[in-house]
Amino acid sequence: MVLVFTWTVLGFAGFLSVSGQSTKIRNDKLLNVFNIVKFPNDGCNSTNPTNVYGVCYTATECASLGGLSSGSCASGFGVCCTFSGGCGGTTSLNNTYFKSTASDSSACTFSVCKSSSDISQIRLGFDAFDISQPSTNVDNDDNPNTRTQCQTAFFMATSDGPAPPVLCGTNTGYHMILEAKDDCNELTFAWTKASPLSWSIQIMQISAESTWKPREGCLQYFTGTTGYISSYNYLGGYHLANQQYTNCIRAEQGYCSIAYTAVSTTSFQLSLITPTASPAAIGAVGDSCTQDFIIVPGGGQTAGATTNYDRFCGSLLVYTAGSTGQTVLAQKMPFQVGVNFDATELDEDSPAGTEWSKGFYLYYTQTAC
Repeated sequence: MVLVFTWTVLGFAGFLSVSGQSTKIRNDKLLNVFNIVKFPNDGCNSTNPTNVYGVCYTATECASLGGLSSGSCASGFGVCCTFSGGCGGTTSLNNTYFKSTASDSSACTFSVCKSSSDISQIRLGFDAFDISQPSTNVDNDDNPNTRTQCQTAFFMATSDGPAPPVLCGTNTGYHMILEAKDDCNELTFAWTKASPLSWSIQIMQISAESTWKPREGCLQYFTGTTGYISSYNYLGGYHLANQQYTNCIRAEQGYCSIAYTAVSTTSFQLSLITPTASPAAIGAVGDSCTQDFIIVPGGGQTAGATTNYDRFCGSLLVYTAGSTGQTVLAQKMPFQVGVNFDATELDEDSPAGTEWSKGFYLYYTQTAC
């Protein structure tokens, strides 16, 4: 809470009275009335640059914290103060940005420490995230290859919960939620050969008392009755290997079920389909999905269907094995889409067959009770 003191001088009021030889001067008291203006250090939108979040402080506080004043807040009593840092830096301030520069060298680590003892989560918003793509190498033997593995550049983060997956490729617009560590969370970019790398990550600290706090175990958290969910690096054309995490969708008030549909006929491609170089598009469910799959608890043709499955894979999202593209509905709460991608991808030249490796891009919509 910031206190700003302002004062008003209720002027000098006097009058002159003349009566004969005597002159009387009466002076009113000079009053200083202090008004205390209070405002919290809430998040704010900067004006230059735009689309950057800051924290509302007084101009003096912003300067002392090493921030940049950009626009006003708190009805003009505060400034929107923005913060950024780079390799080797540390922050304990909300809404700090971890940004790349042309002079960065591997490994580049940035430490995020709690701004207060009640912080329980750290949300990383990938405003920009473009590093080397995963390997696309294809081996000519029966052994699993390195395809879809991050081989030349990596992003890693520490968490007080399960270890987050390693990322690479193009992940602009995604986010990641970490459980806050008492001894600071570490964000690290590393690379093994020179290549263009660019990132700008908004770091938001979430209090355990926040009513909008995601539940524990959610690596990504989505709100709203409709929205989109996709696998990391979907924009790069390949899902990433060795990914185990949960996407959570908040059940909005008055909504009791949810439906998932692939955005297009080519936006769901996961796992082994058939031992041919050019497999036909087909979907699989349940125990047929053993390598790469998504998890939709109780997914089926209708919400609460008698026949339902948890695992879905193949080159089409379906609720009936062998079918063409379908919408999968579920009513089991909490709403979530789990991700389970193993560490390797069979290649199209191997006798065992090929794995679809694009990933998934889903549209969800909640249905009222």
